[in-house]
Amino acid sequence: MSIKVKNLSYVYSPKTPYEHKALEGITFTIEEGETVGIIGSTGSGKSTLVQHFNALIKLQEGELMVNGFDLAAKKINYKALRRDIGMLFQYPEYQLFEDTVAKDVAFGPKNFGFKKEEIDFLVKEALTLVGLDYDEVKDKSPFELSGGEKRRVAIAGVIASRPKVLVLDEPTAGLDPVGKREILELIHNLKNTYVKTVIMISHNMDEIAEFTDRVIVLNERYLIHSTTPEKLFSDQNSLNGTGLRYPHVVRIQNLLKEKGVDIELEKMTVDSLIDEIENKILK
Repeated sequence: MSIKVKNLSYVYSPKTPYEHKALEGITFTIEEGETVGIIGSTGSGKSTLVQHFNALIKLQEGELMVNGFDLAAKKINYKALRRDIGMLFQYPEYQLFEDTVAKDVAFGPKNFGFKKEEIDFLVKEALTLVGLDYDEVKDKSPFELSGGEKRRVAIAGVIASRPKVLVLDEPTAGLDPVGKREILELIHNLKNTYVKTVIMISHNMDEIAEFTDRVIVLNERYLIHSTTPEKLFSDQNSLNGTGLRYPHVVRIQNLLKEKGVDIELEKMTVDSLIDEIENKILK
């Protein structure tokens, strides 16, 4: 199962004085099992693009196949599509609304028609998967929890319906460094054990470099790159004109190279950078 996008374009408020082209001629494929990062400056079309995947935004122009669903078709089973494509919006804790954690996580499975006994199991499973103690939090108000715990409850609410694809819009926004790392490691673990495909929008290039297999770069409504993080960030001209900065590890690597210390990173992570510095400078 995959997501195939061909010549997708989208215009907000067409044929009005407020007409705005958000996407133009976008073509790419996301294969099952990939972790894909989508990056671009504010207004480049990232959120508009991913909201097409579960038809929150209806297809205007082009072709879009999502896990076997043809979104250009006249009749689409939206409930089945949205069960397959779990979407977590930016600051998802602001969308928590039930009076207990268990009820909030159960909302998705209830809406998708799971039976009562299935829902109880799925809620417990989802809360456990995101690292929360079911018995400890199930009867609490979600608003009593910490910011990181609220984010975990929101993720549990998305995965409780067992989606095949998890789409995350800035999943670490607003969290402190420890909270960011915990959420990213949680997403990584979910990808390895529970969800087949992960798509992540982020402005943090360090997160993209470390946690994704492939990067799609949008710039002013156009797709300009679809490649691996290693290829993208090793090209000193690839982000020209996008307003994006390279990951810290790449910037440090380039500074060292200017000083005559040539470091090759096995992975674009801080640990890999430290290992190379220890091997080439400190020994």
